[in-house]
This record gives sequence, structure tokens and C-alpha cells, in this order.
Amino acid sequence: MRWPSRHALVALTSACVCAFAAILVAGAAHGGRTGLTALTSQPVITPVQGPSNLERLGISMDMSEMGRTGTWGPPPGSDPLPLANVTYSPDFTRPATLSGADLYRLDCQACHQADGTGAPPEINAIIGPVQATSAAVMVERMKDLGRPITLAFASQLAAGSKQDILTRLKKGGQKMPSFGHLTDQEVQALIAYLELLAKVPGAEKRQRVVTEPGIRVGELLVKGTCHICHGATGHWPDAEALLQGAVPPLGSLATQRAQYQVIRKVRHGTPVVMGRSQMAYRGRMPVFWYLKDDEVSAAYMYLLLYPPATAQ
Repeated sequence: MRWPSRHALVALTSACVCAFAAILVAGAAHGGRTGLTALTSQPVITPVQGPSNLERLGISMDMSEMGRTGTWGPPPGSDPLPLANVTYSPDFTRPATLSGADLYRLDCQACHQADGTGAPPEINAIIGPVQATSAAVMVERMKDLGRPITLAFASQLAAGSKQDILTRLKKGGQKMPSFGHLTDQEVQALIAYLELLAKVPGAEKRQRVVTEPGIRVGELLVKGTCHICHGATGHWPDAEALLQGAVPPLGSLATQRAQYQVIRKVRHGTPVVMGRSQMAYRGRMPVFWYLKDDEVSAAYMYLLLYPPATAQ
């Protein structure tokens, strides 16, 4: 299989810089979604840094449910997907409008699952903790337990629970990585969606969207999902290292693989050649079927434009 030449990548990078420059100077927000509170966020885009979360914890992919989606790619020998060998070029000249549900998909779903149930006992469900941020829910819950409390006391408990969630997002936990890269506006939209997911009363009225530069979508996906398993820098592993469990670094991904290959691998899965015998395997990477082509494309463009310093 042919990889893109250095000249092709340089040309592609130049085109991306022009497109994203247009985003940054556009200024005006793209139309929000009807009935939702619209927020504008201007995050500072930075390269992804440091070891993956699995590396930070000293565990392998085979020993953890983090980053799992429950869906695997096709086995070797299956018919390849009809995806053309062309560059996918969504309209990045317009700002991106992200809902709380979008932010959840990009940053949370890989570990906590679509319904927020997680993968106990390693990954806790988020439903209970989010419900505990609602005074109304706390009043009803304690009433059902035969230990009624006042609304004022429930409000104090709920405020403490909400602060706990905000602290966890900012600083991370024993296994959960920090999501300090999220802006205050993104956190507001995400929390509102978590309340909707947890069926907190009145949550549907608090939903909101955030308008941001299009490249931010790629940054969120890389930092929120890809960085769970893939470190920022390092050497690109050979076939034998892949068989032994090595995970390719994000810093070299956009120069080692073409854009269409990355989209196919992330969204549909493709076999990978591993070992000295050069045999094709299904591989360890799950399929992120819930992502969109333009979101994966944005991640690819982000890694081209904001590459972490790669070890020599």
C-alpha cells in the first residue's frame, strides 16, 4: 500500500493552514441550533502532549476497558470497504457548532459508553454522580429511603456533588485523565448533556451549544479519545513491536498514514500486519463507529498543523 509522499503532505499542510486561517479570521458564529442556548468559545489550540493514559497508569490495552467501544473491526480476509484513495475535505471554513452530546462523544463515550453506564468495576457509571447534582432528585431519593430531607439541605448536597464532578473533569482521578483542555463554555454544555443523560428534571431546558474554530473538533477528539491509548510522541513501531503490544504515537500518525486510511481505521477498522511473519491480524484497536468522517478528518488535520515534538 502506498503512503502519501512528503511533497503531497507539504501541499496538504499548506492547504490546511489556509483553510484554518480562514476559520480563525471568520469571527462570526455559525448559526446555532433552534431552542438551545448558544455559547461562543475561543480556545487556545495546543499540541497533544505526554504519555497516553494507559502509559501513565502502566497498563496495556489488553488489561483495561478504557477506550473500548464494544465494537471490533473486520477480521483479516474480509472485503475492503469502498473508500476512495482521496483526501476528505469537509468545509472547515465555517466555525463548528458543538452540542453537549457532541462533546460527550468526542471526550467521554470511549470509556463511559453511550448511555453513561461505563464498564464497572474499572470505569464507574456517571449516571448516579450526575443525579446527585440535582436537589430535586436528592429530595425524592431520600424520601424513598424513608429519610426525608429539606430542599435547602438537598441543595447543599447537590452543590457539593457538582463541584466534585467539575474537579474531576479539571484534575482527573486515579485512572481518569484530566480534561483540563475543556473550556468553561464546553464544560457547561457537557454538564447540561450529562444531566439529560441522567434524566435530571428540567435538563432538556438547559441544553446549549458551543461555537468554536473547526480545528477544535480535531483537538477535542485527539485529546479526549485518541490520547487514552496513543502517546503523543515516540518511535513508529515495526510489525514485530506491534505484535508485542506497541501503540503507534500520535505525533507520527499524519505522516505515516494517509487521511482516508485513518478515517477507515477509526470508523470501520482495518486489519494490521504484525510480527516477523508479516501476518494480517484484526488488531487491538476498537472501532469508533459513532464518530463522523469530518470529525476524524479534523483530528488528522489537527495532528498535521499541531504536531507534538517527536522523539528522534
